[in-house]
Amino acid sequence: MKLKKLREGNPPIELNLTSMIDVIFLLLIFFVCTSSFDEPEKNLPTKLATQGPAQERQRPQEERDLEDIVVQINADPSTGVQYAIDGKNYASLSEVEETLDALREIDPNSPVVLDPDKSVPIENVLDVYDASRRVGLGKISFTASPSSLAL
Repeated sequence: MKLKKLREGNPPIELNLTSMIDVIFLLLIFFVCTSSFDEPEKNLPTKLATQGPAQERQRPQEERDLEDIVVQINADPSTGVQYAIDGKNYASLSEVEETLDALREIDPNSPVVLDPDKSVPIENVLDVYDASRRVGLGKISFTASPSSLAL
């Protein structure tokens, strides 16, 4: 392949890269400004309590002074669903709601921890959740067994 000789009247071809470099720097600045330097989601603290013996969860300082209201929900084939708040048994959901309302009057910022048994239908757990919300308790979390937390 023969290269043509440049004629004396035509100047050599020059590439002007200034505008391309400007665009590259603008893109670099855009990506640096929009990137997120947060921790990955799997490393963030969660509101799940562990099931079993009372294990202290790491909570923010404003929550450390508050006592958790632990609502245990168990299913019994003969008597139906049984509720217990901090170890005291209750026969019906209305009694649980009245107790939650009384506890809310003492401290409206108390966190509620729902601890359902595996055999409890989800509708009964949601009934207790709804009762907690109705009385004005907003910090509600659920317990989870360590095996269900494994990814």
